[in-house]
Amino acid sequence: MKKKLNIILLSIIGNAGLAFAQSPAIISSDKSGWHKIAETTVDFTKERDEVAVLMADKFASLQFKVQDAAIDLISLEVLYDNGEKQNIDINSPIKAHSQSAVIKINGGERSIKTIAFVYKTMPNSKDTKAHVEIWGLKTNTDEKKAMNADEKKAMNTDEKKVVYTDDKKVTGSAPIIETSVMVSDKKGWHKIGERTVDFTKDTDEIIVTGADRFASLQFKAIDASVHLMSVEVYYDAGEKQIINVNSPLSAGTASRVIDLKGVEKDLKKIVFVYKTIPNQTADKATLEVWGLKTNMSAN
Repeated sequence: MKKKLNIILLSIIGNAGLAFAQSPAIISSDKSGWHKIAETTVDFTKERDEVAVLMADKFASLQFKVQDAAIDLISLEVLYDNGEKQNIDINSPIKAHSQSAVIKINGGERSIKTIAFVYKTMPNSKDTKAHVEIWGLKTNTDEKKAMNADEKKAMNTDEKKVVYTDDKKVTGSAPIIETSVMVSDKKGWHKIGERTVDFTKDTDEIIVTGADRFASLQFKAIDASVHLMSVEVYYDAGEKQIINVNSPLSAGTASRVIDLKGVEKDLKKIVFVYKTIPNQTADKATLEVWGLKTNMSAN
């Protein structure tokens, strides 16, 4: 089953990748809110980039975020699945470490096929290149309209649930399970997933599919400090590795590198327990999970 999934993913990427220099954006989550679609680095020449959006490709708005250096965002072209095209003239500078205005999609939330954008880095004394991210907003308007009153009440109820993880029973909100579809098998560090956590103890779970072989893991804390308590790694072969971390991570820093059993192995899922450390300016923290690919066999 795993091999079949890999073949399907590679087939999709191969067909889309022939047309675009930018790697296809495979969006696996359909939750309401902002999702990062793609990112690229641009120098001082005028650039045109294009990204194909696959899987959960419905968005209501777009926004560009810029790091390291300011850019001049010139224009935007959005191609929808039904063949319609929306051309948007921006012609607006975006300062470093800021974002563009929110760009509305024609007709509410729609399935996007490709996003093409023209831009260039604005001159600066350090000749710094700009790092550009594209973000999309999911409103799930159609699903919300279809809900009846009972479903809405159930969705908004903040009841405590009993969650079973193997032989352990944890009282609290049920963990949100996300499927992380890994499409690249190049050597180096790859971001597997991310979570936002408040001041309560939280347990989260990520199912890893596609190019799911990793040799090590590392956790990065963004916005606020977190306390990483433990990590459980489940392998395709049925093994489980429990790692007691019990270590605080300051905002903007990473955990120690956590080596996995063997060399590089197929992961099934990653479960981790953590919480935001109190007495900080930020009220929530984002925790990122990264995996290292060495392309060395575990045999």
